[in-house]
Amino acid sequence: MLDFDKVWSLYDTHYNHDRLFPNSSAPIKAVEQVDSLLAIKDQYDILLLDGFGVLNIGGTAVPHMPDTIKALQSEGKETFILTNGASYPTDVRAKMYPPLGYDIPASHIISSRDAVEQELPHFELTRAGGTWGVIVGDGAFIERLPANTVLLSKENIDRVDGFIFLATSYWNQKWQERLTISLIKRRRPIIIGNPDISAPLETSFSVEPGYYAIELLNMIPDLEITYCGKPFQNTYQAAFQRIEEVVGAFEPHRVLMVGDTLHTDILGGNEAGCKTLLKADWGFLRGRDPLPYIKSANIYPDFLIKNRN
Repeated sequence: MLDFDKVWSLYDTHYNHDRLFPNSSAPIKAVEQVDSLLAIKDQYDILLLDGFGVLNIGGTAVPHMPDTIKALQSEGKETFILTNGASYPTDVRAKMYPPLGYDIPASHIISSRDAVEQELPHFELTRAGGTWGVIVGDGAFIERLPANTVLLSKENIDRVDGFIFLATSYWNQKWQERLTISLIKRRRPIIIGNPDISAPLETSFSVEPGYYAIELLNMIPDLEITYCGKPFQNTYQAAFQRIEEVVGAFEPHRVLMVGDTLHTDILGGNEAGCKTLLKADWGFLRGRDPLPYIKSANIYPDFLIKNRN
């Protein structure tokens, strides 16, 4: 089981700006503390919202957010979701939000799975008709992925030509050992469809594919890994393409990326040229003063919603 200190250390070590974006400078900003997204509505035209930690914690809506989003939509703010949840296609994922009180159609939802779908045709493995073993639970519609795919099993783990890691629904250390041994015997490419190391749940922290990717690289440093998801920019490219399809031409600096995690949402949004808001009253930093963490990580959002007293 992961705790906050462990997760923070892993993010800060592996997802820091200098390591991921060595050719750009990390912007140091004056962080403006605000009470609500409504207080800065003149600062953006388009919202790009993280899911877990911003809209929901597990299967529960974050308090106040359904009403806040509804109010912003009534004033003409375009509202999109950008999530690292890669288990399901967008039209399936869209079904989870109305029961939570959000009116956000499938056309306004982008996931790291969309970035996976955009990356797959670029692999020689895909073009040659090779087979990808997909790590995900049942019912994930992997047949929709633009490549030859099979659900990964003990029987095919040594035969598939590459791996797509979408979710940790059944994954554990035993499976991780099988994969590590198989890759030591024969190197093959891996796509990490959810770079999150962990996600906040109601009372704990989950273990996500990004965590297992770190373990793999510790064992096999020369492994070929492609990441699809925040903070990596292929996912922001997928989001910007979708936004342009829906609303037409736009300026990235008029997009507000709202997230609860500095090393994914805020780092990625800054690098993509968005304005960024760290929502610290729920999600990853809930119950902690976010300012020391912002300074320590050297990842500065434009805006900050702190914990409510």
